[in-house]
Amino acid sequence: MNHKTFVFFDCECANTFDGVGKICSLGYVIADDELNIIESEDVVMNPECEFDWYLFSGKGGCQLAYSKDYFRLKPNFDAYFRDIKKLFTTGNRYIAGFAVSNDVGFVNSACERYSKDYIQFRAFDVEKYLEQTYGKKQKLVEWAEELGVNVAKYQSHKSVDDAIMTMLCLKAECNKKGKSVEQILTENKGMYISSEQMLIQQEERAYRKEMTEKIKRLYGKKNPKPKFKTVLGKKFEFDHHLLKDVDTAFDLIRQIYDNGGSVYEHLVGQGTVICLKEPSQEFGGKCKNKGLEVITVEQIDEILK
Repeated sequence: MNHKTFVFFDCECANTFDGVGKICSLGYVIADDELNIIESEDVVMNPECEFDWYLFSGKGGCQLAYSKDYFRLKPNFDAYFRDIKKLFTTGNRYIAGFAVSNDVGFVNSACERYSKDYIQFRAFDVEKYLEQTYGKKQKLVEWAEELGVNVAKYQSHKSVDDAIMTMLCLKAECNKKGKSVEQILTENKGMYISSEQMLIQQEERAYRKEMTEKIKRLYGKKNPKPKFKTVLGKKFEFDHHLLKDVDTAFDLIRQIYDNGGSVYEHLVGQGTVICLKEPSQEFGGKCKNKGLEVITVEQIDEILK
């Protein structure tokens, strides 16, 4: 008989500068199909980078469980890679976590930092499941309280404790629903995130960041020798919906530059706000009160050459 096991895990990072999380601890618990703990460990590692100051400031409710010196004394992710890969890829095993897309992304980033092959796995997001089931968003300890789980002996942001609290919350939910953990995990297939999906999302974020930086480099710039003069000397601002469509925004700011106009991050005084679609009356009214005109991308396209 093939017995299934269930892994709950959580990562803590020294920092997430430049959108890249540097893992300093990966805590996990392995449980049986009744969510009895078989094994648990807090894999503490040297992130080989600086720590974000707020992690030791006592502010924001986020305090790491160990000192900087303790982290520095530990081996790095590379030393633990083989065991971590085995943890996530052993057969007959479900993986889960709380807000687990972050943790899957952190594991991907660590593999990238240390030139390791990506670990192919998917994980069930307990946070997403609870949010959809109960129609509200809460922190892990708040879910534990609501589900009647006593977590007094556990420490938030200690990876292994967060992993155990996540498991206990799902266990309480199983008891409440009268279902096994496997039933809940197989009936809610939309709650999974894979390492491959996170890689795609990371690539998309990197692309958006690159394009946004290109757009910002053109803010306030005036072409000394514009090819055309359809908007010569005119000033524009992009609304936030347009800026989310980075390809359209970059193409448009280049066209405005080539036609003698300039785009600013925030207009002061007279000018024109360009919206992706027809704006609401409220937004149009606010712009009018500031002395700003409003047009759509379609309308500016008709003016530009």
